[in-house]
Amino acid sequence: MKRRKVSSRETKTKPEPLIIRARINSGEPEPIRMLHANKAPELDEIFRGVPKRFRTNLFQKTLRVVFISKEKGTNVFHCTTDVTERR
Repeated sequence: MKRRKVSSRETKTKPEPLIIRARINSGEPEPIRMLHANKAPELDEIFRGVPKRFRTNLFQKTLRVVFISKEKGTNVFHCTTDVTERR
């Protein structure tokens, strides 16, 4: 029987997810967990995200940032689910 190194399991830690506040299709701002991203999105950038109220990635959406505003001292990303249309 093979033995595994204990230290190899301890070193594998998941990075903290990047969570932004976003308005999707002119709705209320809500926390969105960004998938496969390590920095906040830029204007007209397309990214994948899932609302934080869902604990699984089953409800992930492809979003495009239309514009960015500042509400109550935090950045709010105004996004749309229509990623085919470009300005």
